Amino acid sequence: MSWRRLDSLRLYRWLLRFYPAQFREEYREPMARQFRDDYREATTARERVGFWAGVLLDLARSLPAVTARELAQDLRQSIRVYRRRAFTTALAAVALALAIGVSTGVFSVLNALLGRALPFAEPERLVELVSSPFGPGRGRAEFIEWQRRSAYLEAATGFSVSAMNLIRDRDALRVNVAETSAGFFDLLGVRPVAGRTFASEEDQRGRSGVAVISHALWQQEFGGVPLAQGTTIHLNGQPLTIIGVAPARFDYPGDVSIWIPVVFDPGLVPKHEAFFFRTIGRLKPGITMKQAEAMFESEVRAAYPNRLAPTDENRARLVSLRNQIAGPVRQAGWVLSGMILLVLLTASANVAQLLLSRATERRQEMAVRTALGASRSRLAQQLITEATVLTGAAAALGLAVAHWTISIASTVVASPLAVQRYTLLDWRVLAFAILLAVWMGAVFGVLPLFSGRRHHEPGRLMRAQQGAEDPASGRFRFALIASQAGLSVILLACSLVMGRAFLKLLDVDLGFRPANVVTLTVSLDGTRYADRGSRWRYYTAALERVRSVPGIESAGAVSHLPLANSGLTAGTFELDSGQTVPTVVTNAATPGYFDAVGATLLQGRDFTASERPRAEGSVKSADAAGATPLQERDFTASERPRAELPVIVNDAFVQAAQYGGPMLGRVLKTQWSETPYVIVGVVSTARFAGPAFPGMPQVFWPVEEAPPTALTFAGRARGRAEAVLPAFRDAIRSVDPGVPVYNVKTLEQRLDDVLARPRFYTTAILFLTALAVLLACAGVYGAAHTSVANREREIGIRMAMGASPTRMRGMILRENLGPMAVGLTVGIWGAMAAGQSLGHLLVNASPPGWGNCAAAAAMLLLMAFGAVWIAAARVVTIDPAEAVRAE
Repeated sequence: MSWRRLDSLRLYRWLLRFYPAQFREEYREPMARQFRDDYREATTARERVGFWAGVLLDLARSLPAVTARELAQDLRQSIRVYRRRAFTTALAAVALALAIGVSTGVFSVLNALLGRALPFAEPERLVELVSSPFGPGRGRAEFIEWQRRSAYLEAATGFSVSAMNLIRDRDALRVNVAETSAGFFDLLGVRPVAGRTFASEEDQRGRSGVAVISHALWQQEFGGVPLAQGTTIHLNGQPLTIIGVAPARFDYPGDVSIWIPVVFDPGLVPKHEAFFFRTIGRLKPGITMKQAEAMFESEVRAAYPNRLAPTDENRARLVSLRNQIAGPVRQAGWVLSGMILLVLLTASANVAQLLLSRATERRQEMAVRTALGASRSRLAQQLITEATVLTGAAAALGLAVAHWTISIASTVVASPLAVQRYTLLDWRVLAFAILLAVWMGAVFGVLPLFSGRRHHEPGRLMRAQQGAEDPASGRFRFALIASQAGLSVILLACSLVMGRAFLKLLDVDLGFRPANVVTLTVSLDGTRYADRGSRWRYYTAALERVRSVPGIESAGAVSHLPLANSGLTAGTFELDSGQTVPTVVTNAATPGYFDAVGATLLQGRDFTASERPRAEGSVKSADAAGATPLQERDFTASERPRAELPVIVNDAFVQAAQYGGPMLGRVLKTQWSETPYVIVGVVSTARFAGPAFPGMPQVFWPVEEAPPTALTFAGRARGRAEAVLPAFRDAIRSVDPGVPVYNVKTLEQRLDDVLARPRFYTTAILFLTALAVLLACAGVYGAAHTSVANREREIGIRMAMGASPTRMRGMILRENLGPMAVGLTVGIWGAMAAGQSLGHLLVNASPPGWGNCAAAAAMLLLMAFGAVWIAAARVVTIDPAEAVRAE
């Protein structure tokens, strides 16, 4: 036989491997002989090409039909097998569905954040310079010069994001606006769908009156029609010309509707919120991320060495733009993925144990089939099909669980960009679920077959007792039980820490009472209320309206509400006794605000309406038809500030001042005001950022002293806050419909928003732990139950020879709790190592100590004891006489 003919025969035999096992065993050799004979007759190259074309065509026609026929046979057999033990099969399928579904849901989040393509050109070269000392705050000339001299950046751009009022006709819309430098879109490689982006000189003062709007805003406000030349919008009252429309679903740096090149001229568009400069750049070709990080640190160390302190929360660093966009969700996602992997492994061990039990029960069946000619590959195919049916059904159910997981994640951890929406309709996510089911099916199918391969000789198996277990299967079962126990104790110890940390959050004194409080914010930026007098008269009229709403007990307003997630301003204050208090948050409040939010006045008094004389003239409001507007004028001479302005400080300010005497009547001074302040009250400290963060020293002054352009109104309701919220909102809107009203929420809803992420993470860990513990207990129960069922004759003989049922149950306990104890010992060390990452989920979560691990192990051992004791109850029903006669 020639080498060419031999190589062709080998290739054909290799192609025959694609046929199912039974067909291959029956027809492989005849088909190979037929191929060899037919190939011998093909003597020319043209005949061989035609011959191979016919062979491949025959394979393409017969392979699907043969595979489908044999697969249908295996599926029918699998259904019959599972129907005999429907309850345990359903439990295993549900457990796998939960594990696969949650795994797929979390994978969809990580895929959206880390796997899906960003809407930028060459996104792998984009970086963000976090807390960079070379940002746009230094001015345009210095920023451009630094960018030009950079050894690692090809280009850089700066921006900041703040909320503004988009005013069109009499309507106002609250939108997020990115104030950028001119090269923003060019650096990202983003091209507009209409018009143009910024020219290189349009970020200079006097030339920056242009804007690019988002595709969504274009559709929503302009109907998607072509924009006329010179179309103008007003942001906070500042006219800007629209020059372009961004691509669909582009909203970087996140939910942005308008981009304006004013980062070097931030005063062009007035705003009341604090803003923060950010810097992004594109690496030069050939520069790796590690090299760029080293160059950046070297550059910062040479100019600002104090900005690299390892303990500084605002430490300057260079990170990839993708990782910066993903933010803390990325770290939390990886931690949750690790926890889910533990549950998935626990569920896998549980299902493997189920299939191993069935394989043990079916050993004689397998022996008979082997004796009748079934090969090992045919048996493996049948077992793999049975396991894949189970995992496939679980994966189908798991898609519903994954959809539920994604919907929860979307509300709690919203995607940073529009293109990163979490969805199941992504080929990577669906491929993950399918491959997971297929891989688990293959592994589960093969493991029982090879767990005791040395003891699978047909003759030996046929002589064995029905359900008898060989030593190798026993060792495999031991490993499965131990692994379930070890994985479960890791999750249980971590859940104890998470649960305790979350309960501590709920027990924290917030410094106010959020129950039954309604809130909303108004912004006067760009409206007719430009001067202080008109703003104060609007706020006075609004307060009178909301205080007259039925069901409102008290109402007030403040410039920065707790839990509002708004930028704060801070400064340094000095007491007349010489003490200095740095980093004091400044706030403006009206009379009644502290009563409305439930803050406790510890000393002194609240502000009163007589802190400043009331503005002259009556207060009137504009109705929807444009009736008499509020009068617009500045304060008169009779309304000038007093010699000392009254302020209220919080308890944290008193503690930071370390002043031993009475605080009331003390005079404060600050560098930005020549007028001194006198303390008239001390109020409880509010935790602005939520219960996870401590309260800061704070100073309140009356709103009328310097009415801000935005205030948040709060009202305490007699009953449910949700019932009063619409009337509260309508009362504010009735003052002037042209003033935007936004963030209409109850204070409890704001607290829920703050706690949503830690609540989600805690609930997820508790859910995963409960699932893992149930699987572990079900696994040890199943092992004990199978052991009793398989050894019924042995137990009966032992009892006939004098062993008591209690002693037999003790034997079953020892045999099944032994693997649990081994797994728990290993799992405790794993719990202490895994607990180091819990800080990514809850800021106050510490790694589990020996106490938590010991408590988790004791709980698991106690539950396992109960499960095994219940499973071993069958021992009592065994009749020794029948067992001896059967033997």
